[in-house]
Amino acid sequence: MHMKSSLVEYATAELTTLGKISNRGIFGGVGIFIEERLLGIVYNDVLYLHTGPSNREDYEKRGMEQFKPYPKAFDLTTDHHQVPSDVLADPQQLRQWGERALRAARDAARAKQLAGIARSRHEKQAARRAKKAQEAQEAQEEGQDD
Repeated sequence: MHMKSSLVEYATAELTTLGKISNRGIFGGVGIFIEERLLGIVYNDVLYLHTGPSNREDYEKRGMEQFKPYPKAFDLTTDHHQVPSDVLADPQQLRQWGERALRAARDAARAKQLAGIARSRHEKQAARRAKKAQEAQEAQEEGQDD
């Protein structure tokens, strides 16, 4: 288990207004979770918050790096970007960026859920079509036996 840094303690204290907050190890750093949803990651004393279509541009236009948990192993990135230092230094701005990050995390979870529902629906429809085709094949074979 990783020891909590002062940055983890600070970010946790400032973001606690967003909901039930907890911390646990992730990617060699510390994850900050709101209601069991990953909101941020502190890695090497840098805070990264969740990004998505609704807030990613705020980070990119300021040149903030995307979190790469294993930069030498392979090109894996996450939906988290480094928080600008001026935002980090201002508790009110940090909470605002945290709120937008939480919204992005919830939107991403909703999109994944909807994709799963659509995939499940597609699989069920394909199974029904396969069953009908099987039944039609069997009926045709029975008709030929007569």
